[in-house]
Amino acid sequence: MDKEYLIYGAELSPYSVKVRSYFRYKEIPHKWIVRNAATQKDFDKLAKIQVVPLVATPEGKVLQDSTPVIQKMEQVFTQKSITPKESETAFISRLIEEYADEWAVKQMFHYRWRYPNDQNYASQRFGELFVPDWANKIPLLKTILKQVFASIFKKRMRSRLWVVGSNKITEGSIEESFSNLINLLNKHLEKRKYLFGERPALADFALWGQVYNAWTDVTGKKIIEADSPNVKRWIHRMLDPKKEGDFEQWASLEDTLMPILVTEVAQTFLPWVAANNKAIKNGDDHLSITLNSKPFEHKITSVQKYHAKSFTALLSEYSDIPDKNKLNELLEEAGILSFLEE
Repeated sequence: MDKEYLIYGAELSPYSVKVRSYFRYKEIPHKWIVRNAATQKDFDKLAKIQVVPLVATPEGKVLQDSTPVIQKMEQVFTQKSITPKESETAFISRLIEEYADEWAVKQMFHYRWRYPNDQNYASQRFGELFVPDWANKIPLLKTILKQVFASIFKKRMRSRLWVVGSNKITEGSIEESFSNLINLLNKHLEKRKYLFGERPALADFALWGQVYNAWTDVTGKKIIEADSPNVKRWIHRMLDPKKEGDFEQWASLEDTLMPILVTEVAQTFLPWVAANNKAIKNGDDHLSITLNSKPFEHKITSVQKYHAKSFTALLSEYSDIPDKNKLNELLEEAGILSFLEE
């Protein structure tokens, strides 16, 4: 196809499947290319940085970073908009996307690499990606190489939990946050197919990417499938989402969406963002705060520095909203407004 986009990604990358789900929903002609040993050379020719997803446009441009990719595509493909018409609801969707990309990733990454069963399962899946194409034709060699690469990857990733801020001090807070999110999300999805009604919004793609990846792992799947049938249905629905109606207005979303904003965004995510931004501004090499009455400490890494950059972009979008009266009332009630006005 002349107008076909190429998406280099991986099933184990929440940001890759986020973009793929969006392309499927918008019915944008595309080809999903798994980044593995067989496609690495082609990926290297295009990549500015060694991360997925990478989107190559029909015009030869290369886009990386899931949020700008989707925002760019929304300008080009205007059908089936993923932005609610109410400005306040639209911003809440963007805010939840930020929460998903920058906080829910901690939950997913923590469970994937904290516990032995998760480590073993995930490393096997990653190991398979690194087996050279020619070796796949020799079953015994494929098995041996898969085990070798899985062992290397498990050792590396297990030692890198600190990158997202997961450690002995923070793990309780991270796991409590995930359980809270899943419980509240299950209640919210009881009467609707997507987060903002009968069609997916930006927040759906981002949050789903993290929750779906957690669900594909051992412990995350147990937590979700224990007592969250609505979340499980949403996970499957978002693999190939459809427009089945319209967006709801805030009045009908408030009862079950506000608790997520209060406990997960206002009381958990944003206090961490504020502390993280302050630590980076001060040139600190670590962060130490009290989060939900519990100590929360971790090193400052390049990942945390990206969080600060991403949040600055969110603040700019908030600033550009012409009429914030209704939005600010909502944000004030949720306990969010003060974090955006600092």
